[in-house]
Amino acid sequence: MTTILHGRTHPATTLTDALARAGFTDAVALLSAPHTYRAARVHHGHCHTHDNGPDPLEAVFEARVFDGQRELRWLCTQDRQGQAVLLAEDPGLLPGEFGEPLPGLHAEDTLPAYYLLWGQPQVAPSTDGAAWTALTTPRIGTLHVPVPPPPPGCRLRLVAREYVSIEPRHGNVHVAEERLLRIEPTELAEPGSQVPAGQAARPAGRRSATAGAEEATGTAPGTGRRNNG
Repeated sequence: MTTILHGRTHPATTLTDALARAGFTDAVALLSAPHTYRAARVHHGHCHTHDNGPDPLEAVFEARVFDGQRELRWLCTQDRQGQAVLLAEDPGLLPGEFGEPLPGLHAEDTLPAYYLLWGQPQVAPSTDGAAWTALTTPRIGTLHVPVPPPPPGCRLRLVAREYVSIEPRHGNVHVAEERLLRIEPTELAEPGSQVPAGQAARPAGRRSATAGAEEATGTAPGTGRRNNG
């Protein structure tokens, strides 16, 4: 059964405006800045960190925001303005005011993808009353993620969906796109293993610079298509 991934794009907008246009009720944001990498909770268009510190969007040059049904991608190009794209399988979830529609991506199949989050999970205090987990490792420090701590002996992983298409000229099957879905607990394959149960370790599109997730960020926000370069 063919699955169609729909999208809308805005060529020049701030991340704050893109979040407002998308209208997320409750979502997770992965925020890349020159000297830090953070996760945040998005609630009714506003980003909140675990400590409600200074503006979490200050100096962010790339963001991916997801709630299971939609994903927002934003990439700064100049003076805090950037390209934004909003993706969903249901076109009704893409507000018309977000931007221009993109051609639908027709996928012959979809596959799950998993990325183990670095660090041992611990309960993290928060100032917003919501559940947070602190992922800690001596090599990269601590990353706070806006999800409840997993059960004892479990880790956290980032879940994505891959969209498999057929290249029309030669008929080659390839992963044409990937959409982030959620962060969830996972059991390890064996004690001390670094691989989630049922999933072999594999490289992501581009690894985060400072902490936390081997996340797939190899997509051009302006097109909503995977960037293989």
